[in-house]
Amino acid sequence: MNLHKRFGFTLALVAVLGLTAAAASAATVTKATFTLPAQAYWDNTLLPPGDYTLSVERTNSGVDVVNLRGEGIAAMFMTPAGSAASSERPCLKVDDLNGTYVVRELDAGRSYKFGLSKTVRSLSLRGAAPQPATIPVSTGM
Repeated sequence: MNLHKRFGFTLALVAVLGLTAAAASAATVTKATFTLPAQAYWDNTLLPPGDYTLSVERTNSGVDVVNLRGEGIAAMFMTPAGSAASSERPCLKVDDLNGTYVVRELDAGRSYKFGLSKTVRSLSLRGAAPQPATIPVSTGM
């Protein structure tokens, strides 16, 4: 029995170290800054208005991850599969769902579209047509 516990702990430790090593070897694809004029949700994270920096990093497995910092927030978001190259100006697209602002797309060299979390969906009224807003993103870091 003790051997099983020890094996499980060792396996968990190896998994954590593997994830740390993969994150440490990620290649930065994009760095950017933006100012959020009103609070908005990005997935389940409520972002207060203010200045933010973000970086998009590609892991060894080829998955892009968005790291976000600012206004007391440090968050990481997995990008959805199927991102596409973009020729648009860098921006963050935010939808207004009955007064609840939600980050729906990041366009910074590639276009990443984010879904609406269940928590945020329950905060907004059903059937409301989204009113999009675009926030410029500066990639000249």
